[in-house]
Amino acid sequence: MGVLRKPRVRRWPALAILLTALLTGCGGAGYSKSDFIAQANAICTNTLRQTRAIAPPTSTVQPGAMAAYLGRLVPLVQSEADQLRNLKRPPGDARDRLMLSQYFVALGQVVSAYRAFEAAARSGDSDAIASAEATLRASPVAALATAYGIRSCGTPGATVA
Repeated sequence: MGVLRKPRVRRWPALAILLTALLTGCGGAGYSKSDFIAQANAICTNTLRQTRAIAPPTSTVQPGAMAAYLGRLVPLVQSEADQLRNLKRPPGDARDRLMLSQYFVALGQVVSAYRAFEAAARSGDSDAIASAEATLRASPVAALATAYGIRSCGTPGATVA
């Protein structure tokens, strides 16, 4: 009578599956600044396309028309900002991290300015309208986006520029 042997378990397929899962879960080569920039550019390009589909008011002296326009625009600006904030932050040097942080602060200020602009247009407050417009014109958000490499978010005509 021969020696009873345990059935041989094939470990290679299980090991290959585990290794593949680990490499895929870690992102393979990793997440880079260029990955972040590509995703951010896609978000801004999509939002810009959506905003260009909204017909702007024919006259800025009609606060009701401006308020209606901003009522459609502000949710898009907010969504764009939320999507950008939800992107995974890439690793980088201290300068890149600081610039990205400054960009997100400026982005939040732009969203607030658009909200103030909408509220001012709804109430017909011309001083508040002028203040919101000045805040938007003075915002560094476009320059910060461009300096970081997010060109679609920093081009003239972009929603937050």
